[in-house]
Amino acid sequence: MRAKRLLLLLPLIAAPFVLPAQTTLRQVADQRRLLLGSAAQAGEFGGANLLAEVPYATTLSTHFNLLEGENAMKWSPIHPDPTRYNFTGADRLAAFAREQKMKLRGHTLLWHSSNPTWLSDQAKTATPQAMAATLKQHIDTVVGRYKGQIFAWDVVNEAVSDTATANGTLLRDSIWNNQPGIGLAGTAYIEQAFRWAHEADPDALLFYNDYSIEGPGGKFSAVLNMVRDFVARGVPIHGVGFQMHVTSSGYPDSAGLRQNFQAIAALGLQIHITEMDVRLPVTNGVASEANLAAQAATYSRILTICLQTPACTALQTWGFTDKYSWIPGFFTGFGAALPFDVLYQPKPAVAAMINTFQSVAPTLSSNGIVNAASYRGGAVAPGELITIFGATYGPATIVGAALDSNGLVSSNLASTRVLFDGVAAPLIYSLTGQVSAVVPYEVAGRQQTSVEYEFNGVRSAPVQVNVVATAPAIFAADATGSGPGLILTPGYTVITTADPAPVGSVVIVLATGAGSVVGGAKTGGIAQGIGQQSAAITATIGGMNADIAYAGPAPGLVNGVLQVNLTVPKALSAGIYPVVITVGGVRTQDGVTIAVR
Repeated sequence: MRAKRLLLLLPLIAAPFVLPAQTTLRQVADQRRLLLGSAAQAGEFGGANLLAEVPYATTLSTHFNLLEGENAMKWSPIHPDPTRYNFTGADRLAAFAREQKMKLRGHTLLWHSSNPTWLSDQAKTATPQAMAATLKQHIDTVVGRYKGQIFAWDVVNEAVSDTATANGTLLRDSIWNNQPGIGLAGTAYIEQAFRWAHEADPDALLFYNDYSIEGPGGKFSAVLNMVRDFVARGVPIHGVGFQMHVTSSGYPDSAGLRQNFQAIAALGLQIHITEMDVRLPVTNGVASEANLAAQAATYSRILTICLQTPACTALQTWGFTDKYSWIPGFFTGFGAALPFDVLYQPKPAVAAMINTFQSVAPTLSSNGIVNAASYRGGAVAPGELITIFGATYGPATIVGAALDSNGLVSSNLASTRVLFDGVAAPLIYSLTGQVSAVVPYEVAGRQQTSVEYEFNGVRSAPVQVNVVATAPAIFAADATGSGPGLILTPGYTVITTADPAPVGSVVIVLATGAGSVVGGAKTGGIAQGIGQQSAAITATIGGMNADIAYAGPAPGLVNGVLQVNLTVPKALSAGIYPVVITVGGVRTQDGVTIAVR
């Protein structure tokens, strides 16, 4: 029975996990939970469908987890006639992303450029009302077709003028703004596009995308003011795309880029680097070794800033192989801008980016350290099961608890460790962005503890967390922190509304955060037999005192899990009632319930 009960909380006990060799960009990006992508060509404008070229498709799917159409979803290829849409290229992208388990990004719904001739002609004589109807119909059709497939859209692209200033946003002349526009002044036409896109797919993330906003200046200030206004008024905008078409000359300055990223993040918005390439001077298409090294350093530097900015959730290059790049056709004497060469061989930039992914310290915040049952933070108690959210480096797939050679819950899962004042904590599971651990009993009696997170030997900066004697919380059946509790019958079946607990019966409540145990408890050990918590424990169901038959470590589970055997008060009638356990004068969270009959 002990093994059965252990599985209730540690369902993934397995042999030690061995990480695969880290040889691809996609592997290390997945470990960072960063979307690393590329724009791709899928036969739009009558050109070749590069997704059908085996080396192209193989390199793309091997090294990237994010995909965007370079042109396939722009107006000209996708809406070539007033009453006809051509979804061929966009559908190819969607199918490829689905097959290769890549995220799909949409680009773009509104742009001053790449408009079909019929649309430009219409704008010469149409009323703003007619243009508005055309735009809405286009957004409804395109976004609606890919609802649930495209997770994020560049709704509006490059609408702010290069001469914009902070004190007076200057918008680019376009058929959507003022030639003739859609009948809305200032940034209202941009706002309207976001609102229509949100109506077409309420779950999609919506971005404003532009170039030359990577460094401080008038254009960035104008964009910032616009999106700040949108956020303040509840316009459905979720992020800003920084195109990042740069050289290796040092632009954008690291301090300026961080400043701009932080300004966007402060609004609660995400940041995507959407079109990065680093063009180099070339001779007959070939760049020097020195320039390739400078390019690698630039890719690494920008990626580092992204990794160190939690709001930066994606980095995408505008193509990935120099064989197919827009740069030589637009910048005379320049090329070699992408991470892979014309033969699909990785350039120094690839090794530099892999090294960056593996060496930048993960971030850790004390605010992300919470009770695993209630998700309340602020302090930890000895033996408390906690969850740490936001650690930005870890296993790409969840790795569950395992016992070490001493029969203890292992403190090292897939090269992940969590340390409290240097003591490695037992781990319940590990996944990039989320890890669960047991606070070592050794923190007892301290006012604070220093917490560090480590993956593959790369350790976060320490954060200080207060220590308290108890921080009790009841596990919810659905792991949300509230609702029906993880409350069992003596036969270890979960009590539900369909199978309530009879009044007068004994039920088993599973909780954590009860603090020290009389006689001590081994950190990471499996509770053997019964024990007693050091702090006094009481309980109520529906506000009525519930007699406690046992309150202590849960036999068969890791030390730190509290088992409380309660008698359901006979005075209760059938219904759903709150359950509260008080440990050392501290109550468990509100909202946990039990069904009674």
